[in-house]
Amino acid sequence: MPRRWVPAIAPDDTGVPAHGPLLLSQVSGIRAELDHVQAHARPAGLMLHLRLHADGPRAETARWQMIDGPRQKLDPAGGKPPGSEPVLRVALNDLADQVHAKTTSTHTFEDTTTNEVRFVLESSYWINELPVDGRMHVSFTWPQTGLPDAAHTLVLTLPT
Repeated sequence: MPRRWVPAIAPDDTGVPAHGPLLLSQVSGIRAELDHVQAHARPAGLMLHLRLHADGPRAETARWQMIDGPRQKLDPAGGKPPGSEPVLRVALNDLADQVHAKTTSTHTFEDTTTNEVRFVLESSYWINELPVDGRMHVSFTWPQTGLPDAAHTLVLTLPT
């Protein structure tokens, strides 16, 4: 049965490392990586930390999508238009859905001598449960920036 994981109250513990860095998707000029995953006891769940780096024209596109924003109708559920932000989907415990960022920060850097632009996006996502089998399936895409859909299965190290 599908479930929508929404941004929630932050865990009240610091968490423990459950998975290290993983390259999610990459093409020339842009890459998305799962920086790390933390497992939390109170409330039980996972915090996923995503980092995206883009250079040159792909940085311009990513910045436009995230900051300047396309001037389209909002999606029916509210928020930005579909596709204007990266899409992270998670499946665990027979549940699957898109995960919405709890926090997002963006940074744009421009080299004044070369006019080269670099864009960095950092987001964290809260999943309010732990996988009973220690596995989590993630997929990531952002077609508006040229990043194709990529899927991975993570085997997590969870506290006992």
